[in-house]
Amino acid sequence: MRLSTLYMFKQSADSMAKRVSDNNDIYLRLSAGKSLLRASDDPAAATDAVKYQDALAKLELYSTVRSSVRNSLQHEDNTLSSVGNLLTTNLTEKIVAAQTDTYSPEDRAALGKEIEGIRANLLDLANSRDGSGRYIFSGFMTDRAPFDADGNYVGGIEARKQTVAEGTEMTVGHLGSDVFGDIFKVLEKAAAELQNPTGDQELKDALSAASKAVSAGITKLGKAQAELGTNLQQIDALDLSGNVQINDMIVNIQNAIGSDYGTMTSLVMDSKMSEYALNASMMVFQAMQKMNLFTK
Repeated sequence: MRLSTLYMFKQSADSMAKRVSDNNDIYLRLSAGKSLLRASDDPAAATDAVKYQDALAKLELYSTVRSSVRNSLQHEDNTLSSVGNLLTTNLTEKIVAAQTDTYSPEDRAALGKEIEGIRANLLDLANSRDGSGRYIFSGFMTDRAPFDADGNYVGGIEARKQTVAEGTEMTVGHLGSDVFGDIFKVLEKAAAELQNPTGDQELKDALSAASKAVSAGITKLGKAQAELGTNLQQIDALDLSGNVQINDMIVNIQNAIGSDYGTMTSLVMDSKMSEYALNASMMVFQAMQKMNLFTK
């Protein structure tokens, strides 16, 4: 039995329509840069893609948090370096000088004035803010200065912490009470005794207390800076491993949605084959149009 040209014409038209649809689908995936356009294309791969994208979002969030924490730690470290200069050089030198017997009352009064100024500088540093306007040494009470004008600590009682990686929490800043203690009260007393002594013993006691407070302050400062250094090193290490994890997760997502190099190369090759098949189908269709549709 011979097939009618009408039937052959219909078959050719259907074939060409399918080729056009296939060709359009391939180009749509190429323009989107991925082979997975709908979950129905590959439900398992679509599920994996969602899982990997959620994991990537979490990794990127931790990366952003670490960047913020690094800035806070570096800001505190810079502030403590300035505190260290005041404690180890300026204050130590002034207090030692004030304790010598060769200084006149006028000289001691001048030293008292200088110590008063150093105390004010220390208090300013203790009430420093970071780049975001948060008080560094107030713990979680970042909107409140940690020390009042008299040098009393009025900040938070808990140091600020952040989760910088899965299962890893880090202290972001030290409490002012832990770093500075009661040094402001002691320095204020020493400065007052040097400028207006109430007695020789009172002056000696005030200078001795100031000397001990500065020594204790230097020890606390060293401990805080060592902890900052350790935390900054840990942040660097977490960034290195985090970047590797982010890159790996991006590769997983690309593989799941078919945007990897191999899949895209395959799509380009498919597009060439599809275009060739479409052209061939169109040639057949055109040839069928020239035939007598009523031939039996």
